[in-house]
Amino acid sequence: FFRDRRVRRAMSYAFDHDEMLEDLCYSLYDPCTGIFYPGAWMASTKNLEPYKQDLDKAEALLDEAGWIDRDNDGVRDKEIDGRTVPFEFSIIVNQQPLRIAICTLLKENLDQIGIRLNVRPVESTVLQDLTLNRKFQAYLGGWGSGTDPDTSENLWKTGAMRNFCNYSNPEVDRLYAEGRQEFDRGKRAEKYGRIQEILYDDQPYTWLYWRNSFYGFSKDVRGYVFSPRGPYHYSPGFGSLWKPKQE
Repeated sequence: FFRDRRVRRAMSYAFDHDEMLEDLCYSLYDPCTGIFYPGAWMASTKNLEPYKQDLDKAEALLDEAGWIDRDNDGVRDKEIDGRTVPFEFSIIVNQQPLRIAICTLLKENLDQIGIRLNVRPVESTVLQDLTLNRKFQAYLGGWGSGTDPDTSENLWKTGAMRNFCNYSNPEVDRLYAEGRQEFDRGKRAEKYGRIQEILYDDQPYTWLYWRNSFYGFSKDVRGYVFSPRGPYHYSPGFGSLWKPKQE
């Protein structure tokens, strides 16, 4: 289903991103447009607009890709290798309530444009096995972002272990190789920013949201140390905290 970029873009246009962010995520998270957070030194400097639901665009892209409802049964189909294939697929997801709710919302959205989606919640160990062995049609997951962009190569380089969707783009492979060998931070940023732009155009994922972290700090405690990833991710971490002696 998803080898055609037009179909992948249709998925992103079909999804109601605003309902997810406002109703399911309580407006706590930010819309995501790709692998690097806006404003990060390696992020694209172009204005990559978050996808918004546009069912007309989604349907036009599907029509263009040859997915139409030929038998008027409410489900789009396409003739592939001499047989009619209905656009019906399954998405695997772990058992977190929010993620199941997102998949359920996607199911409702796709039903509006003639695509049938089956939501399949599984245990995390099962999800990991299915994704590592590429035994799925679609999945919902999440990735963290490292302090150096080279760590994302494991998700997008051709044949990489965690490139679960089997994405392959020679330009992306080349840019990752060049970025690893470049010492000038500005030049590295150009290469990784270009990777983000290519992935935005190709839509191998429907990008959902950046999950913000929220911290509470006591005024009675001292020694908070912030790292590039927040207050607790690196040494000394909790070991640096101390409380003044009360007089």
